[in-house]
Amino acid sequence: MPDHRAAYLGASGRIGGLLRVAERLFPEDAPGCLWQYRAADSCTENSFLWSDFRDPAPLVAARSQHGFDCILIFSGASGDKDDPDSMRVHVTTVDHAITAGLRAGVSRFLVASSSAVYGPGRGKPFREEDLLAPINAYGHAKAEMETLCTRRAAMEGIEICALRIGNVAGADMLLGNARSRAGASLSLDIFPDGHSPERSYIGPVTLLRVLRALSTLQSLPPVLNLAGARPVAMSDLLDAAGVPWTARPRTDAGHQKISLATSRLARLCPEIELKASAQEIVAEWNAVRAGT
Repeated sequence: MPDHRAAYLGASGRIGGLLRVAERLFPEDAPGCLWQYRAADSCTENSFLWSDFRDPAPLVAARSQHGFDCILIFSGASGDKDDPDSMRVHVTTVDHAITAGLRAGVSRFLVASSSAVYGPGRGKPFREEDLLAPINAYGHAKAEMETLCTRRAAMEGIEICALRIGNVAGADMLLGNARSRAGASLSLDIFPDGHSPERSYIGPVTLLRVLRALSTLQSLPPVLNLAGARPVAMSDLLDAAGVPWTARPRTDAGHQKISLATSRLARLCPEIELKASAQEIVAEWNAVRAGT
């Protein structure tokens, strides 16, 4: 058996940072990750340095030493999500990582995509079969990346599952930004019915458990929505986190309810509770925050 089941690319990212702490706090739920960093001064225990994905040698050496059999590609690009040039990195990074993984003898990849590939809300939860209609460069890049994954999986005879991830508590713009505002009130959209936006969220500990389960499944679908089964109101999340907020009137109904259908995920991971409330999701985030 390998001493690390999966290599996680993108350990210094927002999601990676949360997952690293969650793994330390709940090792029984972890996929046994070997964490990849681009800078040597960031490397810690159970990690390896790989600064240029175009060079497969560090990944080949890491697998030779640790024996992982799945690669989680969560490394991407920061910057302006409306800038096609900077968002293009989401495509090239995955392409280079798959090529390197093949050189290392790995044939299973879980790749972070995004719910942004679906576009604006359409009045019901998005299913994996729905047509994609991204509205910004980030969403278009993720959709192009998924096309790349489909093509390479067929061409190479390997498994690649694109994870259309909703909001990860603490790595999202709402709670993630609230933490840095030191108690300052946030403006929150409130619609004519008196309610805030609803989104599909997942806590970082539950995400860790899902990744562990997916990394060991006998077979994977080419795409998979990844979020909690119960959409949550942003106002409930802020209230649960003790973050003050003020109402900002908004009338764009297409922005109010955007969620993911997760029946496929529930079938693949029946042992994982996905119906967390806003309070339970925030509790996971707080547990991880306390562990940093």
